[in-house]
Amino acid sequence: MRILYDHQVFSLQNAGGASRYFYELMKYLAGVPDAQTELLLGISGTVYPFRRLPASKAKVMAFGESLPPGTLRYLVNEAWSNLRVPFLGKMDIYHPTAYLRMPMVRARRVVATHHDCTHERYPELFPDVKKVLWARQWMLPRVDAIICVSESCRQDLLQFYNLDPAKTRVIRHGLSPLPRSAQAAANLRGRLRRDYVLYVGMRAAFKNFAGLLKAFHETKLHRSLDLLVLGGGPLTAQEKALIASLEMSDCVTCLPIISDELLAEAYAGAKLFVYPSLNEGFGFPPLEAMSLGCPVLASRVSSIPEVCQDAPFYFDPADQDSFNRELVRAMSDQDARKRVIKRGREVAAQYSWEKCGQETLALYRACQ
Repeated sequence: MRILYDHQVFSLQNAGGASRYFYELMKYLAGVPDAQTELLLGISGTVYPFRRLPASKAKVMAFGESLPPGTLRYLVNEAWSNLRVPFLGKMDIYHPTAYLRMPMVRARRVVATHHDCTHERYPELFPDVKKVLWARQWMLPRVDAIICVSESCRQDLLQFYNLDPAKTRVIRHGLSPLPRSAQAAANLRGRLRRDYVLYVGMRAAFKNFAGLLKAFHETKLHRSLDLLVLGGGPLTAQEKALIASLEMSDCVTCLPIISDELLAEAYAGAKLFVYPSLNEGFGFPPLEAMSLGCPVLASRVSSIPEVCQDAPFYFDPADQDSFNRELVRAMSDQDARKRVIKRGREVAAQYSWEKCGQETLALYRACQ
């Protein structure tokens, strides 16, 4: 069985959950005797070690990073891929890594992965919303199967699109162990004055980072704790202005680019990890935090209670008082914190990329 993955997500990012997902699928399939994967990576600076996969099982067509992630790299890779595709022959499965299908690919079946309906739920938050929705409206009815990364994600998909439910399949992501590092731990301690609450990832409006800043201020936790912000790029001018207006400039530390080692040490050392998002299709960070013994406070919305189950402290992100109240409880209720930490490790242990790979392979076979 020949399976083709394309460049799309890798043209737009060097790291991220979607990129890791396709790397883990190829890594699993490299151990399947009758599976051969091929990746039209093109120009890429991906952090995931595709070239370490056995060349006899995973053919990676790639160049170095001569262009940064973004539209230009995408367009160059799209042009190069469409020139390369006619020489590949017919595939058994074509699994696009985003919501556009390369027109020159010949395949018996096409499988798509749907991650979330955030654009559909909050269109006012995205300047590119019309382009994204057009791509989904065009592609999703034309594929043979759709993988949804949670049941919540699947229900959203069926709400917003007129699709046959029989085409959809829930296959949850796995969880990759993050490497620990004494040096990363020492580097992190050198950047912080005090114990800290942790936020990880991008800070688009639907991620509700502003709600966290307000809760951190209104609960007075900023007087005794730092807020550590990892990844997601540098703080914007608007974020800096909000932090300054709350008189918290001296207690918010942002590290815009991080390694897996530093991320692991940040989870392991945090007093609390907060996941205030308004909408998620799956959500890696709370599981990563739980796997490293960090208590989690999360929004009780979309897929988060499904994926994280009864492990975190929960709050209503539409109610700032709920956010404030549960933030204080998550920091002060020691018996509840012990339960949350113990249960968090148990829930995180349920997620494996091997299971994700097995279920995805079964879907590929069923499509043939």
